[in-house]
Amino acid sequence: MKKVIIADDNRMVVKAVYQLIPWEQYGYVVTAQVFDGVQALEAVKSNGADLLVTDIKMPFMDGLELIRQVRKIGCDAKVVVLSSYNDFELVREALRLGASEYILKTELDPKSFITLLNALTRQLETERKELEQLVKLEGFSESDLNRLKDADNELFRNRRHIREQLLRGFCIGYVTEEQFLAQRKDYLNIRYDRGCHAILYVASDNFHKLLELRWNGDEQLLAFAASNVIEEILENTEGEADLFYNGSGTFVILLTIVNGKSDPERSSWVQLFSRLSSSLEHYFRLRISGGFAMEKPGADTIPKLYAQAIEACQFRFTQGKGKLFFEEDIQKTGVRTNAAAPFNSYERVDLLRNALSAFQPGLLLKTLESLIVHPDHVTPENFREILRLYEKYTFVLTDFVEKYGMRNACDDLIQSFNEYIYDQEAIPELNRRLKEILERIAKEMETGNSQVRQLIKYVQEHFKDQITLQSAAEQLGITSAYLGRLVQKELGVNYSEYLNQYRIERSKLLLTEGMLKIYEIAEAVGYGSTEHFSRMFKKVTGISPKEFSTGKTR
Repeated sequence: MKKVIIADDNRMVVKAVYQLIPWEQYGYVVTAQVFDGVQALEAVKSNGADLLVTDIKMPFMDGLELIRQVRKIGCDAKVVVLSSYNDFELVREALRLGASEYILKTELDPKSFITLLNALTRQLETERKELEQLVKLEGFSESDLNRLKDADNELFRNRRHIREQLLRGFCIGYVTEEQFLAQRKDYLNIRYDRGCHAILYVASDNFHKLLELRWNGDEQLLAFAASNVIEEILENTEGEADLFYNGSGTFVILLTIVNGKSDPERSSWVQLFSRLSSSLEHYFRLRISGGFAMEKPGADTIPKLYAQAIEACQFRFTQGKGKLFFEEDIQKTGVRTNAAAPFNSYERVDLLRNALSAFQPGLLLKTLESLIVHPDHVTPENFREILRLYEKYTFVLTDFVEKYGMRNACDDLIQSFNEYIYDQEAIPELNRRLKEILERIAKEMETGNSQVRQLIKYVQEHFKDQITLQSAAEQLGITSAYLGRLVQKELGVNYSEYLNQYRIERSKLLLTEGMLKIYEIAEAVGYGSTEHFSRMFKKVTGISPKEFSTGKTR
């Protein structure tokens, strides 16, 4: 029977935890129910402990100091911290001191609690066997054994890190298989052996957003918690599995197939990925995609499998996220051979800017096909460049809707589009979102104030002439005062500002073409002198026409 101590200054919580499960039925005995850290430490000293379930905030000695003292006396009990929503910083410190897991008091339920306790018990038994083996292998004394049990000891605290570094080095190719097998696998709890192997590469699709929203940016804490869930699932998986965290929300699972079985059913890997996906989504709201590569007899090395699994997972950017991609499918379909279509991001951005400036809904929608990047032309190598292109689209779109009073109608779609870019969403989804934005803008162009549309058309046709607010009002058949108020309301700027902005946008196109001199461009866009044109250009853009044409900024 494993010994359990429950500690919380709230007697109702202690009672609730004690009554949560039939302890003896699962091989546990609660040796003490205490209400502060001092009592808990005395109970550990008197009877020992295998599991310590403790609150953090307690009188006389809090949970953090209790963990320190328990480790100081050489007790290797697994510690489960009972926490509240506002205990995040304290929980993080508890985990640093050697706590194994935490659980919210409001989310205690029998099934998940017993699952957690059983997992920690198995982990404790494994660690104790490893330490005993070290004593036999190295001739350590009893005091050495106690020192190794101390969570403040460098070797004890860094064992997980050493294990991950060794596994990563093996997958990358820095460590050969012979060197890898020669390491102390039992001590590091590495299960890899010779035989048939596969690699499952798991990438978190919303990892960085979760870090900001729910984990205070603590990557190691989220990775640690997610790794525990993954390892629990791998315990019930066919074959042997070694897991390591690979940084930036990615996890690598190195699988060894048992009994020489070289071709397990694909459905078993799909089911494994499905269990991982549903559990990580349930516990952490973490969404994942995966890449899978299996060894072919006598053909593949572990580093090659590792590279293939990563490459397979990269196709989530073109085929959609939340799926498991098999390396063999990519080979069969020839997706890997698709060449990236060359594209000039500046040209595409200018195309969008010009289509918007024309203020013609039909033309804007026709331009969409030239703006998007087809999924077949996306590769892992050019994916980030494409994301930067779409990010530039958001800048142009934001400027346009603000300039033409469409922000209320379009801002939500543009903001959502920007978030999808940040999350590195698949290209088909980004294309769909861009289409939604352009359709919304086109609709606003058609249904907006008809008199403002007439003004915009009038300016586009006569900007080269000396047009005034009065002449525009006469053309529309309304008073200049009314037109002035209408322009300010709908476009957010006065008439003169709008006219200057439009003229400067047209001048940028001419400057980019490089066919005309600056004084010719000034005349072409309606300014009577080069000095006036240069002054207005700098007022609108912040630089001179000459600086713009020489490419100092763009």
